[in-house]
Amino acid sequence: MILQKIKLPYVVSSILQFLLLLPFLNQGYIGSDWDSYALIGTVQNLNFDFLYLPSRPPGFPVYELFLGLLFFFTELFSFNFEAIFIFSQFIFVVGNNYLIYKLFDFSKKNNIFLYFVITFSPIYLISGYSVIDYHLGLFFGLVAIYFSLQSKNLILISVVLSLSIGVRLSNILFAIAVFAIFINFKQERAKQIKLVIYTFLTTLTIYLLPYINLWNNTLSNSLEKYTDMVCIFNLTNTNHDLYSRIGRFVLKQIDFFGIFGFIALIYIIIKNFKKINFQNNVHYLIILVFFQLSFLRLPTEEGHLLPAFIALILLLNTLDLNSKLLLALLFSTIVSNFVYFSFYEVDVEDSATEAFFDIDIKSGLLIQDFNARETIGINKEFHYLNGYKSIKKVWINGCPN
Repeated sequence: MILQKIKLPYVVSSILQFLLLLPFLNQGYIGSDWDSYALIGTVQNLNFDFLYLPSRPPGFPVYELFLGLLFFFTELFSFNFEAIFIFSQFIFVVGNNYLIYKLFDFSKKNNIFLYFVITFSPIYLISGYSVIDYHLGLFFGLVAIYFSLQSKNLILISVVLSLSIGVRLSNILFAIAVFAIFINFKQERAKQIKLVIYTFLTTLTIYLLPYINLWNNTLSNSLEKYTDMVCIFNLTNTNHDLYSRIGRFVLKQIDFFGIFGFIALIYIIIKNFKKINFQNNVHYLIILVFFQLSFLRLPTEEGHLLPAFIALILLLNTLDLNSKLLLALLFSTIVSNFVYFSFYEVDVEDSATEAFFDIDIKSGLLIQDFNARETIGINKEFHYLNGYKSIKKVWINGCPN
């Protein structure tokens, strides 16, 4: 009976995503992003020294502690921790597939093309196959949205919201969206206030315990008082000027759809903008706008934009759209995993300061990520050991910004 309620697009997406996951599982490397290796440093310090040292400011305690617990059990039962870590990520992906499909139900459109645009976007897949916090934070954020739309228990909503924020502090933007749902659905003022109080207190508890450990073991030696802890929020590891910041901000949006899909998307938005039902979906508009603004501050990792990307597609799902345009959007999105049409080159890969017009056909983004993992992963043991040691050095001298 349960299987009859599970819709075909969700099942198809999850099965195909699993097939695409198999080469990554066989390869066994945790990601192409150095943040993945930094997370292993945090995990090892937790398990070997009972010491919480965030993988990077401002810390991602729920995800880092989850990995630490998972690592403990892999050591206990002699499992390969890399395979377990990667597969756990896929479980979050499957959970997000289901939540997104249920959110499609609220619009009563259920456009299968748009659903597949999300589930087969290169950034959605790459983030889902990497040991990184994006999908788990997204999962709890989407659960909070879904529960709020169904007017579920207030405490339950506050807890999942706090877990999302505990995974990534920037996910506090989900709390703003949920608050907007409470206002839009005319929930009484007392419930709105309780939502804020419960979420704040639960989130504070989640961050407080590991941060007390951090203060007692390292920062108390380098910082004069607790108030100096605000230094962890001062991310200064990029120095983009306005021109390069906006350039990176725009170009990284293309990776979700491929260049032709991105052009089709812009056309769809311009043509149908006035028809989008913003009034009943203001929570998606908030997620879209605020996560985009957050990304503009630090336009580095596209995974940070996953909530904005999904919110945009959910807004478009309120429309009756041209099926040919949607098919073109979907085709470009899927193909960009395997073949990528580029119209620009950068001066330095991953640290670009300039871009140049140059038409080229490259390996798709998913293949590029697979190859990048191979390059980094060859020396994975060195990187693990380096992460374990270097993370101590940077935190013992204060906040590593």
